[in-house]
Amino acid sequence: MRRFGFLSILVFAQVAASAIAGDLQLPSGTVCWPLHFSGITLGISTDSHVQRLLGKGVFRATEGDTGGRYYIDRNGKATLHVVSYTDSIVGEVTISEGVSSEIATERKNAVTPWFNPKEGFGNWHALRLGASKSDVLKNLGKPEKEISPDEWQYSVAYTCELPEYFTLSFRSGRLVKITLSAPPG
Repeated sequence: MRRFGFLSILVFAQVAASAIAGDLQLPSGTVCWPLHFSGITLGISTDSHVQRLLGKGVFRATEGDTGGRYYIDRNGKATLHVVSYTDSIVGEVTISEGVSSEIATERKNAVTPWFNPKEGFGNWHALRLGASKSDVLKNLGKPEKEISPDEWQYSVAYTCELPEYFTLSFRSGRLVKITLSAPPG
C-alpha cells in the first residue's frame, strides 16, 4: 500500500511540474536553454576543457582576458572561435562559414576532427550554418533585437545573474555566423 501512495505522489509531482513548465511564457526573442556548441557550455567550460575536447588549435593570448582559440573542421568549411575570460572560463563561441582570415597562414594547426559545423543549435538542435531566415524564425521566433536586417540577437532566460545572448548573421538570406555570448562578470 505504501508503494502505491509513493507512486501516486511521484506521478502527481511530475504532472504538476509539466503543467508549470508548459505555462512558462518567455518574451519574444528569448530562449530557455544553455548556450553550448561542440561540447562547450558558455559560462561553465574552461580553456583546458576546450583543449581536451578539441585539441590545442591556434591560440591568441591577446583575445578576451585569458586568450582565444581557433579551430577549423577537417573539410575547411567553417571556423570555431572560442574566447575565454576570468579564470579561463569560456565567454564567447563563434561558428562561422569558411576559414577565418585571422588564422589563414596557420590553418594546418587549427584543423580538428572534433569540430562539426553541421552540429545543430536552437530548439531541438534544428538550426545550423546555412539555415534560412525563415527556418530561424520558425525555430526561434522573432529576434529580441534586430541589429540590422542581416543581424539578429536573441536573449537567453536560462541564466540567473548575467545576461547571455546570441547573435545570428546572415548573407543573402542564409545563416553564415553564430556568436554565443556570456559576457564576463
